[in-house]
Amino acid sequence: MAADEEWGSVVYDADSGESEDIVQVLSRARLFDTLTGYELWKLAPIIHHRFYLPREVIVRQGAPGAGLFIILDGSADVVLQDSNGEDIVLAALGEGQMFGEISLVDGAPRAASVISTTRSHILGFFKADLMELVEHSPTLGFKILYRLTQLLSEKFSESLTEFRDQEKLIRLSKRATGQSG
Repeated sequence: MAADEEWGSVVYDADSGESEDIVQVLSRARLFDTLTGYELWKLAPIIHHRFYLPREVIVRQGAPGAGLFIILDGSADVVLQDSNGEDIVLAALGEGQMFGEISLVDGAPRAASVISTTRSHILGFFKADLMELVEHSPTLGFKILYRLTQLLSEKFSESLTEFRDQEKLIRLSKRATGQSG
C-alpha cells in the first residue's frame, strides 16, 4: 500500500509559517533530534500533515506500513484487536509522540491500529520520501537512518528487558503456587 493509499486525504500545503511550526515539532521528535536547524528546515517540505476526528483510524492493524507518524496536536490510542475481535488498548499517545518507525525500514503489516481519541493534527513521514531524501541528500538521509537504527535498537532492548522481567514474574508466581516449570 503506497503512502497515498494509507493516507487518502493527506493535506500538503505548508506555507513558510507552517514550515517553521513543523520544524519546531520535528526538533522535539526523537528521530530528528540530532538534526541541525537547517536540516530540519530542509526536511519540513516533505512532511505531510492531516487532521483526524475523534475515533478516526490513523493506521489499521494488518495494513502495510508506509511510514511513521508524529502527533502534532491531539491524542491517539494504540489498539490491538485480539482473535475474538475485541480491542485492547496497548498505549495512549500524546503531543510530540511518534509511532510506526519500523515502517520506514520494512513496510510490514501494521502490528496494531492507531485511533485518534481527540481532534488531532498528525504529521506523516513516508518511506518513499525517505528514499528520495537518501538519493538527493545522502548525508541527511544517512543521519535519519542512523538515528532510526539507534531508536529501534533502544526499543528492542527495552522490549527484551520487559520480556525477561515478565518471565521472572511468571517463574516466581509458579513457585509460589507450587507449579513446576
